[in-house]
This record gives sequence, C-alpha cells and structure tokens, in this order.
Amino acid sequence: MSDLDNAAKLLREHPGVTEVAALRTADGRRVLAVVPGLAAAPVDLRDHLWEALEPAERPDVLVAVDTLPADAAELDTEGPGSHTFRAPSTPTEEDLAEIWAEVLGRTRVAADDNFLDLGGDSMTAALLLDLTNERLEADLTLGDLLAAPSLAAIAETVDRARASS
Repeated sequence: MSDLDNAAKLLREHPGVTEVAALRTADGRRVLAVVPGLAAAPVDLRDHLWEALEPAERPDVLVAVDTLPADAAELDTEGPGSHTFRAPSTPTEEDLAEIWAEVLGRTRVAADDNFLDLGGDSMTAALLLDLTNERLEADLTLGDLLAAPSLAAIAETVDRARASS
C-alpha cells in the first residue's frame, strides 16, 4: 500500500478529477499525477489536499497532466501545472504569501508557487507590487516579478535588495 493512498483516494472522490496516479521520482519525491476535469484548477486541487491531509500524507508534488504517465520519469515536476506543498519558511516568504493570497483571492500560497500560475495578470501584478513595496519597504519592479519563478525567488530578491541598501 502506497503512503499516498489516502491522498489519491481523496482526489479520486473529488468531482473535478478524472484520473489519479501515485508515483515516485528517481530522487524519491512522492508525486500525484492528476487529470483534472474542465472546471478544476490544479492549484485548487493541491489546496484541497493541503487542508484535508496531515503533512506526512501530502505528496511532495501534485502535477496536472492530460493523460496519466507510465512512470514518474515522464512527468515535469517543475513546470506549469506542477504544485508543491512547501509552506513559506522565511519571514519575507511569509509576508509575501500573505500579500499574494490577499491580491489573488487565495487561502494559501506555497513557497514554490508562481504568480502567473495562480492566475496573476497585469492588473493584479500592479496591485501586488504596490502592496509589496509599501508593506515590505521594497523596490520590486514588474521585471523582478516576471523574472522570478516563484514566491521564494521573489523573497530572495527582496532580501538581497534590503541587504545591499
């Protein structure tokens, strides 16, 4: 029995899911590959698991796919449609996650989440930059936001700028 059985079962019961497979990558990461229905956003499925499961029961990565792969080697666990369960861990990450959640109307933002993958657009980017720069006394630009692949990377950009000033 897989240590992801409970997570896979929970997703199979979700009305927005067509198929689910529990897999392990070569480096040992526990992955759930999911074929979402038309109305299911992968990040929302990730958040559903995050709220319903204990940390040890959560996969390391949830990956949305069009068809289930034969094994984990066929999955892109870093690209679009891939969502981790790593919580923000630094004060800057935590502050940014709070701002992102507010701006994007989300209950949770993970450290590895990408602003655009969470539904960010030019309007929300402008608000996000204003709030970030005001609350964190940062000087973040749209270029910084688009160049950084994740909330954690943007937090590093903010921390580096603070350290050099």
